[in-house]
Amino acid sequence: MSELVLYDGAGVPSPRRVKICLLEKGLPFTIKWMNLGLMDQKAPGYLKLNPTGLVPTLVHEGKAVYESNVINEYLDAVFPNPPLVPKDAYGQARMRMWFAFENDFAKPFRDAVYETMGKQRLQSTGLTPEKLREEISKRTSNEAYIRFATRVLTTPKDDELVAERQLLLMEKMAQMEDQLSDGRTWLCGEQFTLADIALAPRVDMFPVVGVPDLYTRLPNIGKFMERMKARPSWEISGQRPEPGETERVVGRR
Repeated sequence: MSELVLYDGAGVPSPRRVKICLLEKGLPFTIKWMNLGLMDQKAPGYLKLNPTGLVPTLVHEGKAVYESNVINEYLDAVFPNPPLVPKDAYGQARMRMWFAFENDFAKPFRDAVYETMGKQRLQSTGLTPEKLREEISKRTSNEAYIRFATRVLTTPKDDELVAERQLLLMEKMAQMEDQLSDGRTWLCGEQFTLADIALAPRVDMFPVVGVPDLYTRLPNIGKFMERMKARPSWEISGQRPEPGETERVVGRR
């Protein structure tokens, strides 16, 4: 089997989707951890692999594939067992509509995350604005990224913005709750698909944006996540790097 290398950012939901897919298919892979706060993802070498400057990126047989749902569909096409994409056209359309649904609420979610987890992580490093500029300048000369990271480091949490984004996010979660009210096991019915893999990692991060009781408030989502967390791929996909660790092999080679 050709080597599979995944560029990952610890605690980010989109790379976790790819890890779940790889684990569900029993594929060994190598994680390369990236420090997103210091803009590893904007370095010229990485931008040659992924011009969007985001994670994840998967490299397989020397070819780079990026965007988590695109990567997972690629993996399902190249490694079709067990199948994670519905066979019928409407089933595939339903799966991709769930991709679009998640993408729709990802923007307000990210806004809230920058004000909560993003600030906490960067501020906990003890970096001064001057040191932060120095570190980021090693990776990119684009002043926009330096200014953005400096704002995250130096400005207090915007509670009003977080509260506003929570309202938008809970509207979306109510729609997901309603879809699950018909008793289906998974988002597209009885088959576990890439739709479930697309939604679960971000849904599980709601405590990060100040909604610790999502599963109590929306019990159908809570039951869906219980089923998701019962899968062995869930726990393994949540692994984070040890201090100083930059690479990890997952699974047998």
